[in-house]
Amino acid sequence: MVEPLSVLIVDDEHDFRTLLVEALEAMGYDAAGAESAEAALDQVRQRHFALIFTDLNMPGGQSGLDLLRAVQAVDPKAFTILMTGYATTEAAIQALKRGAYDFIQKPFKLAELEASMNRALAHYRTLRENEAYQSRLEEMVQERTQEILQLKDEIERLFEGFVQASVTAIESRDPSTSGHSSRVADLTVGLAEAVNRTEGGAYGAIRFSDQQLKELRYASLLHDFGKVGVREQVLVKAKKLEPERLERILQRLHQRDLEVALELMERVWSEGESHDAGRFQRLLAERQAESRRLMDLVIRCNEPQVLPKEVADRMDELEVLDFQHYGGTPAPILEPEDVAALRIPKGSLSAAEREEINSHVTHTFRFLRQIPWTTGLKDLPEIAYAHHERLNGRGYPRGLTSEQIPVQSKLMAVADVYDALVAADRPYKVAVSVPRSLEILEDETKAGLLDPEAFRIFLESRVFELTLHRIRG
Repeated sequence: MVEPLSVLIVDDEHDFRTLLVEALEAMGYDAAGAESAEAALDQVRQRHFALIFTDLNMPGGQSGLDLLRAVQAVDPKAFTILMTGYATTEAAIQALKRGAYDFIQKPFKLAELEASMNRALAHYRTLRENEAYQSRLEEMVQERTQEILQLKDEIERLFEGFVQASVTAIESRDPSTSGHSSRVADLTVGLAEAVNRTEGGAYGAIRFSDQQLKELRYASLLHDFGKVGVREQVLVKAKKLEPERLERILQRLHQRDLEVALELMERVWSEGESHDAGRFQRLLAERQAESRRLMDLVIRCNEPQVLPKEVADRMDELEVLDFQHYGGTPAPILEPEDVAALRIPKGSLSAAEREEINSHVTHTFRFLRQIPWTTGLKDLPEIAYAHHERLNGRGYPRGLTSEQIPVQSKLMAVADVYDALVAADRPYKVAVSVPRSLEILEDETKAGLLDPEAFRIFLESRVFELTLHRIRG
């Protein structure tokens, strides 16, 4: 049930006031009366009136104009209509300019009052309906905004889960680098935050927003995702030869010992000498000693560290050795691919395998650019793409120069190299101490590889300490 609209009659004439109140009540309105502006204002403070009829001139106390100003301050939604005589018409017009809705001249007929009231109430209802609509519209906007914010949070949680799942996928392919992506992310974001605190220098004017820091974190977490496109045997290759290839070579060397010992004994017997078990054992021992020397040479050549020249020179000795193939023909103990692998001057990867490893950056970029990033994350693929570029143009995959490399990528490069040095989980190297790692980073800045200002902030702000508790586990 709709409550009737409230109307207040303000007039010092009791009979006139009472007559109007009764008439309005008969019309279905909630009418009330007040004998003065003061009494009317007391009622206005207690309840809302849609419409207030007030005499302009009331003996003693405040006038209708005074009441108009007071009502506007207390309840600006109330409509005020002035009742005035002919002598005060000019004052009533001035009241209209001050915010009164209308005025009617005394004496008037009830129909005149009703007509003015109907106009006022129609306007009042329209305003209230518009207010209700506006309020509902604001509520709808708020509700929709909350839905959008909730959806945004859900999308962010979904994307965070996607990123973490991607990191898990990377680490499942290359368990030896488990934790590398998250450590690089912590170091890179920490370095960016240190840049934000830096005054002066090449990075003094650079400030990363929260959104840019988020973008940098995601780029760091996903910078190695392209490793999923690299063969597993290349990713986890700790030595120059795979274990089964090394075992095959060592087994061939052992077989060669037996073959040589047998040939010697057959020669002795062919010359008519009697069987001598002790002599056979001595011959076999001599061959086994030689075999162990050759095996040791193979094992030394198989290590991923820098190949010493004297060791590399002895490779010629291995390349000419053969054994008796089960088919009855001689075969080389070292096959061409074995020789190529053992002659790798540094590390465990051949040039082709190194190129395959390096291709992970391109794989990462191709994957990341397929994602419809939001505006705040649009630079993420390019940041990850350039983390192996070097200032002197000798990085990969594009050979960018310093001016072409994003600042974020320069920061990530420092973090990436540092973590690769200190990490204890690489199969092809031992962990380098933190002091020595920082020295190597400094050397690389001097060589024009890493950004010197990024390294300075990394060192002076002690960003490297962010992951100290995680690099030995």
